[in-house]
Amino acid sequence: MFTKNIQQALELLRDDNLIWSKDLEDIRLELANLILVSAAQGDIMASLADTLAKKIVYADKGTVFNQNLEKR
Repeated sequence: MFTKNIQQALELLRDDNLIWSKDLEDIRLELANLILVSAAQGDIMASLADTLAKKIVYADKGTVFNQNLEKR
């Protein structure tokens, strides 16, 4: 199941124009792939993917992720 959170997280993680910290830059594409495959599995895996996606999309306790991040 591909929720809005999952779609937004995938877009953010795959955006080559955003500037990420070094540690996240090294894993962001693999993380996007993991979320995608987990969401496609359904059941508990889709739920876990959505939970992770929410943490990526919502930066700070319910604050919507800032789409105006620094870009390259």
